[in-house]
Amino acid sequence: MTESLKLRLIKNASWLFSAEVISKILAYGLIVLLGRTLGEEGLGQYSFIFSFVALTSIFSDLGVSFYVMREIARDKSKTEDIFPYALGLKIVLALINFGIIVALASQLNKPSWIKALIYLVAFENILFVISNIFIRLMFAYEVTKYEAIAKALERSWAFFIGGSILYFKRQLTPFIIALVVGYYLRESLRVYWGSRFLDRLKMKFDVRAWLEILKHSYPFWLIGLFIIIYYRTDIVMLGLLKSDYDVGVYRGAYTLIEVPMFIPSIVISTTLPSMARLWKEDRKTLGVLFKKSFQVLALIGIVGTLGFYFLSDFAIRIVFGSGFRESVGVLKILGFAVPFMFLNSLFGSLLNATGRELTFTKITAFTAFVNVVLNYFLIQGYSYYGAAVATVMSTGIQCLLMFHISKISKFLS
Repeated sequence: MTESLKLRLIKNASWLFSAEVISKILAYGLIVLLGRTLGEEGLGQYSFIFSFVALTSIFSDLGVSFYVMREIARDKSKTEDIFPYALGLKIVLALINFGIIVALASQLNKPSWIKALIYLVAFENILFVISNIFIRLMFAYEVTKYEAIAKALERSWAFFIGGSILYFKRQLTPFIIALVVGYYLRESLRVYWGSRFLDRLKMKFDVRAWLEILKHSYPFWLIGLFIIIYYRTDIVMLGLLKSDYDVGVYRGAYTLIEVPMFIPSIVISTTLPSMARLWKEDRKTLGVLFKKSFQVLALIGIVGTLGFYFLSDFAIRIVFGSGFRESVGVLKILGFAVPFMFLNSLFGSLLNATGRELTFTKITAFTAFVNVVLNYFLIQGYSYYGAAVATVMSTGIQCLLMFHISKISKFLS
């Protein structure tokens, strides 16, 4: 790799790493407070609300944000030609998706106050969907510091303001309201800073232009859809098939599994735009970049598995207390999925950056289907343990498929 590319990647990674460390500490501190304050049932209700909104946000993007990022990363001159139309399309999609979430939530067999909180989170989700394209615009220009600051500020608000409200009120509703206010702050900053990369912020509503964008972006939408199904199925299906207590037990273990996931997130966010550019300019350097990323993620993933297996009891007791003892066994099982999760993120990013998004789509679709089937049968018989086994099996299958079918191994030679 060239010296300038190394420096740029290190700089971008440093911003994201700093923000992720701060965000994760505050985010998981908040989850711990939530679990200790409201118990397994309260944590389960909180997890279900946000997982339901995420899972039902299937028409919120259609791959537009990722496609815009890749195209602008490859050719900055396309910014003013493609971004206004993409922004107009995203606004329309965000409004449509809000209507879908409200319609689906109204049919849930849940208390009215939980439905009301789903509506509230879904309404904020409109701005989240729109702001996402501004994040991708900044990443296309290989600038990550603004997103890092926005995330850190939002997490600080959630921890100090939301945490205080939770501690004193000991109720889920005012806590989630406080979180939503912080999300509005974060999204507003994303739009403000992202618009700096435009000569003039404008949006265009042109159906023909939208169809042209969708013709190229739909594989990324399918990937995003299947990934949402892949990662949110367990919690939502637990919430529908079992009790809020079961969801809370599983969420307690999964919270700790999510802690190291900021590592592949940083690697992908900093290297993906460079991968897309190097695929056109210097494939030898792309191979070097991919190989180094693979080695780092594989090693850290294996260490993570060992740590979760041998320290699960200690970690659960320290973080959530003895009340979450059922989460210990779940955490031991989920730990085996960590290396697969790390490498799947890297493999998927390489396929997307190199124009093989359809291959990634097919693999992700198949494994998402497998995950749903496994969760359905295993949850009914084994509850949260079944959900954990389903996660490990499906992540492993996806990793093997991407490694062999996509011929990724040639980048490691």
